[in-house]
Amino acid sequence: MTPAGPATGTFSSVDGTPFERLRRVDPRIWDALLAAAMVALAVVGFALREPGPNEPPAIYGYSLIVVAGASLAWRRRAPLVVLVIVGACVSAAALAGYWTETEFLAWIALYTAAAYRDRRSLLPVLVPVVLVAGVATGVGESWRTNGDIGAEGILADLIITFAVPVLLGRMTFNRRRRIAAARDVAAKDAVTAERARIARELHDVVAHHMSVMVVQASAARAVADRDPAAAEEALRQIETSGRTGLAEMRRLLEILKSQEGEDGRAPQPGMAQLGALVEGMGATGLPVEVEVLGDPRPLPPGVDLSAYRIVQEALTNTLKHAGGGEAHVLVRYDRDAVELEVVDEAGDSAPDADDAAGHGLIGMRERVQLFGGELDAGPRPGGGFRVWARLPAEPAG
Repeated sequence: MTPAGPATGTFSSVDGTPFERLRRVDPRIWDALLAAAMVALAVVGFALREPGPNEPPAIYGYSLIVVAGASLAWRRRAPLVVLVIVGACVSAAALAGYWTETEFLAWIALYTAAAYRDRRSLLPVLVPVVLVAGVATGVGESWRTNGDIGAEGILADLIITFAVPVLLGRMTFNRRRRIAAARDVAAKDAVTAERARIARELHDVVAHHMSVMVVQASAARAVADRDPAAAEEALRQIETSGRTGLAEMRRLLEILKSQEGEDGRAPQPGMAQLGALVEGMGATGLPVEVEVLGDPRPLPPGVDLSAYRIVQEALTNTLKHAGGGEAHVLVRYDRDAVELEVVDEAGDSAPDADDAAGHGLIGMRERVQLFGGELDAGPRPGGGFRVWARLPAEPAG
């Protein structure tokens, strides 16, 4: 047979869309740009305002605006400290009649603190700042309007200034927490799925090599007296199977223990190793005839591994149950799928439901279902056993 070559793929070196590149910019740069923009906007607004009677010198207002606006450059690194600084500045500005020109600075500070700090650390800082700024706003508005502003107006101003940004900030905080929780769940699910996959791999490895060792041990015992050379060859096969099985088990267990990005895993077997599998089966006394139809091609890694494991498990069942028969393997490459058929023509290779091979059939079904494929396994009318599987498989890469 001509085995399919290793899967290949192409990878793009594009850095992403302009929006994605902007998202990778250091947040500190965005905060600094925001602070500069807010200072400029507040200074322009302050310069264009209509001065009120008995106002303090303009430098007082400019100073408060610059200090409050510049502190926003640290809004995500120290949101509570920035909230205190901005709260103090806008309170002093409100008492001087500059509330309108500094109000939006308070919005940003309140929103950021509510969005980036949990309730336990937020409330001890937020409540005093809101109370002080609220009183300063009410007093400043009364002075500016000679007491003409009503309680309803002050309350509405406080709600718009303090309640709305805090509410929006908490919504953002809760959304980010839900996203983080969903990521944790997804990560745990991925770990569980990976461990289940490794468990299936471990079963396949152990079941295959132990089956080979049992068959060879039985053969060695049967011919030990009359054919020492055959017995020695059987023992050699037992040793080879044992070493190979131990090596694969160590590799799989190492994956379980390895850290992310340092798994050091060896290449997984695939249809390219089908020839070696058949030769190994032949060495154990199971003749295997292989036929490949269609043009062998690289398969997606998951499909490639599952196809190999299905053939391996089917041949292992044949070795254990067929009683010295012969196996036929058919591999058909269609345009959008790979078809597998493993048939033995002698004996009854149907596995018992409670033995390792029975679990092997369960593993085959799981692998086929994972890719939305089809599986049929059962006794043949004329004797023997047949395993047929079809796995959807677009060409890899």
